[in-house]
Amino acid sequence: MRRIAFVLALAAGWTMLVLVAARVDISSPFAAAEQRAFRGNDFTAVFGTASVEEDRLDVSSPGEGFTSLQSLHPSDIDAEQFPTLRYRFRDFPRTLELSLVIRTAGNAEDVAIALPWPGDRVQTFDLSRVPEWHGRIVEIGFAEFPTAQVVPPAQGFSPFAIVEAGLWSRSWHGDLAALATDWFAAWPWTQRSVHALGRDTETPGAPMSLVVAVALAAVFAIVCAALAFGRRARSLATAGAIALAVAWLALDVAWQSGLWGRLETTRAVYAKLSWNQREHTVADTDLVALADRLRVMLRKEPETARVLVYGDATSGYELLRFIWHALPRNVGLLANANAAGDALPNGAIIVFLRSDAWRTNESFRRMLSASERIVTPVTIHADSFDDEPIVAYRFRRGK
Repeated sequence: MRRIAFVLALAAGWTMLVLVAARVDISSPFAAAEQRAFRGNDFTAVFGTASVEEDRLDVSSPGEGFTSLQSLHPSDIDAEQFPTLRYRFRDFPRTLELSLVIRTAGNAEDVAIALPWPGDRVQTFDLSRVPEWHGRIVEIGFAEFPTAQVVPPAQGFSPFAIVEAGLWSRSWHGDLAALATDWFAAWPWTQRSVHALGRDTETPGAPMSLVVAVALAAVFAIVCAALAFGRRARSLATAGAIALAVAWLALDVAWQSGLWGRLETTRAVYAKLSWNQREHTVADTDLVALADRLRVMLRKEPETARVLVYGDATSGYELLRFIWHALPRNVGLLANANAAGDALPNGAIIVFLRSDAWRTNESFRRMLSASERIVTPVTIHADSFDDEPIVAYRFRRGK
């Protein structure tokens, strides 16, 4: 009898946990009362090339900047009335990211919402958590682009098809499916370390993460075991060990699934390349080009010259990647040298990466007052002398 009570309590508790995590409205119907279905051929290519094939839209090539966009203009779509998005693609490559693009009657600007990798199955996403999803929807579409910082832009695209999409009113089915997508769907590889569970995106997620839900489920199982079988040390220890082992296994399976998806992205980029080709295949081709440009600018400078990079409009990640590509020059961050209080030696090279601080920042102007700008044919033939992506000065200490 105690075992039956334990199983029933466990089932009821875990069911309630899932319903709370999915934010299921008890008053909602199980199936969506209202649906707006869109076939793939209802979408029109805005960027890129696409053709209609039966009921789907086959996207065969990207547009400018290796980005694709397909959209449609629905009628009578109130965002609050249809918070659940359903979508299905075919042959969607691992090397592309997917975003939902919307435009409302009250906002003429497009809003992009990152979505998980669609695979070949129907995926569900809860749009009610997105602040921009409100008012009357006048345009909705999908945008695809190479995974940032992982996939070389020119190698990211391969043909795929939009099979169907749809918007549902609130329902148990939609809420639970959206939770499953949030917890288990694949998200693109980002700057997070490979051992991290979950995702790194600004798109709002479920209010309860998979890690928290599994932890609560394990604690609840231990409490139920203590109440059902008593607090005898041996039985409680056994039940606790089993609960923790199952929780650990569940999280490990989820982690392995995410790691496998990221591994597939890496294979799609590098598997067919030789070792030499892999060495020269990088995602940030723009930074490689700028690092090569810097080498040309500094070709007459001593190899031992200290090169310090500054970029107020560039992310820390991009600065470090640029420094990596500029090796084996004696290169580092100007901010680190300043923080250490080191006096800059005469002859040091100060590089401004995508920054005009050398002419707009008064402190830099004073610091460089006696310095000499390094001008090369690369600089002279630029479209705009003042808007160079790389500006370099040979530092000289003023009197």
